[in-house]
Amino acid sequence: MLFKAEITAPVNTVADIAQGRPTYATPLRLRVYPGKVTRVWFGFPKGCFGLAHLMVAHQGVQAWPWSPLESFHWNDYMFTFEDSFPLTAQPFEFVLHAWSYDDFYPHTLTFMCFVEPAKRELSPEQMRQVYADLGVSPTGGL
Repeated sequence: MLFKAEITAPVNTVADIAQGRPTYATPLRLRVYPGKVTRVWFGFPKGCFGLAHLMVAHQGVQAWPWSPLESFHWNDYMFTFEDSFPLTAQPFEFVLHAWSYDDFYPHTLTFMCFVEPAKRELSPEQMRQVYADLGVSPTGGL
């Protein structure tokens, strides 16, 4: 299943990553299903000029980019790669952190991930709980 989130990196947000004291805009939570992330995408619109940054965490630990204290930042580019990131324990969510050194324009960045569902069979009650956690109906409605 493909999950997508867009987060805005406001003007002049600071991330003092090097000192280990990051200050971001309000983080965005993206709920996902249990399973394994097999592909991720990071999108940066035209006009970012490398000033808007994006980092994704899972359970309080940086997931992408893999290098600690790093971030992705580009201009007019959709970066994608395969991965094998397990999602086996709750909370089944990613937390997106964005910031921008641009002093004039905010930038909306895109994160997408493809989650291969868990192989094991879930009981009907477990499936209902997954749907409830995501805030969706098994029939596709909200």
